[in-house]
Amino acid sequence: MVFLSKWRNLGHLFSVLLIALTLSSCGGGGGSGPAPEGSLQVFNDGNVTMLQLFVTPSTSSTWGVDQLAPKVLQPGVSITLTGLYPGTYDVLADFSDGSSDRVFDVLVQDGLNTPLGMMNTGNGAVAIYNNSGLTIYGVYLTRGNATTWGPNQTNQPLYTGPEPLTLTGVSPGTYDLRVTFSNGGFADYRSITVTPGTISTVQVN
Repeated sequence: MVFLSKWRNLGHLFSVLLIALTLSSCGGGGGSGPAPEGSLQVFNDGNVTMLQLFVTPSTSSTWGVDQLAPKVLQPGVSITLTGLYPGTYDVLADFSDGSSDRVFDVLVQDGLNTPLGMMNTGNGAVAIYNNSGLTIYGVYLTRGNATTWGPNQTNQPLYTGPEPLTLTGVSPGTYDLRVTFSNGGFADYRSITVTPGTISTVQVN
């Protein structure tokens, strides 16, 4: 199983305990009483669905496994992770609008429940559908008042068909879109409105 790395510049991944072991009760020695453990209650304080939640010890070099799978967390709802050994944890939440929230060094104490609110940054997304009969090789999305188109937003061709190319994590505002085709032509779409937590669609015909 491959885990998502927290830090991209590591020369190699350090050996770490799997999150399943961390979140389970740690056995004490010689019948000296129950092992110390606390809990973490994570709230979705955002306005869109939380798709993934990762909770790992702060010393871990990976994010481990998704604590929500196969479910999701709707706005205003919480999930409580129990059996956490006391210490500091890092938390990562991914949301349906393409944004994420990261909180580091969350203190979990023995016998206590730690509440933690996670929320999306209010971003939106743009879904581009190719109905043109040509292959799209370039996608350029810029603010409406920009003077240049900026870099290509995709490194993969978008073929004609029902599956869109979705640009996520787009800040709210008004945008212009240019797509370039395999025959050297292009098409521009103006005044695309992006709002928090929604997907704006563009039909390329």
